[in-house]
Amino acid sequence: MPDKWTLDSSRLDANRLKRYAKRHPRETASCFNNLDLVLRALNQGTPFVQLSFGFFRPEGENLWRIGQTKVPHAKETRLYVYVRIVETTISTLLIGDKDEQPDDIRICKEIIRNWVPPPAAPEGERK
Repeated sequence: MPDKWTLDSSRLDANRLKRYAKRHPRETASCFNNLDLVLRALNQGTPFVQLSFGFFRPEGENLWRIGQTKVPHAKETRLYVYVRIVETTISTLLIGDKDEQPDDIRICKEIIRNWVPPPAAPEGERK
C-alpha cells in the first residue's frame, strides 16, 4: 500500500483563515470538507494523477485550488494547497475569494519557490 497522505497546515495563514471564516463560514467549511474528500480518496488508494474532482484545479508549480461546492448563494472561495507528491503531503497555504485570486496565486507561488523542506531524519530514524 502507498504511503499515507498527510495534511500540513504549518504554513497556513491562520489570521487570514480566521478573518475569512468569520465572514464566510459556510464557504470555508465547504472548502475544508472538499480537501478532506481529496485526502480520503488518496488514502483509499486513488493515484494523485487520477483524481477527478471539479473543485480541485491546478494553478501550476504543484499549487492547487480547492473551491467550495453545494453552498447556495456562496461567495466564490478558493483554498490554495501545495501538493508534495514525493512526501505524500498536502500543505494548506491561503484561503480567499475569486477577486483575490491573482494575488493569492502569486503569493502562494512565492511561498512554494522559497520552500525549505524539513531536515532529513538521521540515518537510524528513517522509515
